[in-house]
Amino acid sequence: MKKSEHNTEYKRGTRDRQFLEKNVYDEALDRIRYLYDSYDKVVVSFSGGKDSTVVLQCALVVAKEKNRLPLDVVFFDEEAIHPPTIEYVKRVSENPDVNLSWYCLEFK
Repeated sequence: MKKSEHNTEYKRGTRDRQFLEKNVYDEALDRIRYLYDSYDKVVVSFSGGKDSTVVLQCALVVAKEKNRLPLDVVFFDEEAIHPPTIEYVKRVSENPDVNLSWYCLEFK
């Protein structure tokens, strides 16, 4: 049986595969909703990269749903970050829905 065929008979490792009628985006939002429902404060760690940008955008969707804007976001500047990334982080910090705390760590 080919991997591309979505069938629960295909075994990967020692576990049976189960295919759910869910998508990654909706599941991500549900996980973030859980955080908002479980904790008083939610903070996103943001690097300016593609993965943390997706997390930030998903968290903004949920924060808006929950009327919990602005979203607290932290960025750790290690003074060795590519200049276009720094420019992007600056643009993100200008979003009124983002409360960005920028920490600069000195290299010695």
